[in-house]
Amino acid sequence: MNFRRKRRSMTLLNVTPLIDVVFILLVFFMLTTNFARFRLIGVETPQEREVLQDATAAIVILVKDDGTLAYDGEPASRAEVTRQVSSLVEVDPGRTFLVRPEPEVSVQEALDVFQLTREAGAYAVSFATEREEPGS
Repeated sequence: MNFRRKRRSMTLLNVTPLIDVVFILLVFFMLTTNFARFRLIGVETPQEREVLQDATAAIVILVKDDGTLAYDGEPASRAEVTRQVSSLVEVDPGRTFLVRPEPEVSVQEALDVFQLTREAGAYAVSFATEREEPGS
């Protein structure tokens, strides 16, 4: 009779998948930590940056309900607005223009005038939704 004990083979634990999981968790927490400290970026719109600082210096282009335009209080066609904007931008490139549509004007018409002003060379163009009353 053989009374020797059989040696049990030791089973080894494979740690390779464990290392993969720890690495993935490390990358995950590193990325989410950056998003947790994400700061809001302040965006200055042209209206805040240019027009509100000196509203009297802004040239107002009024878009009327019937589709006509008024350049700085005077009736003007689209060609006249383009000409006046481009000639003013040549002299003063930083001049601010304010597109002010009347309440019944569609957004597309207002954007067309905005684009017209931009194509004439102006870069400081913004919108006004409400008319400021003098003295208030």
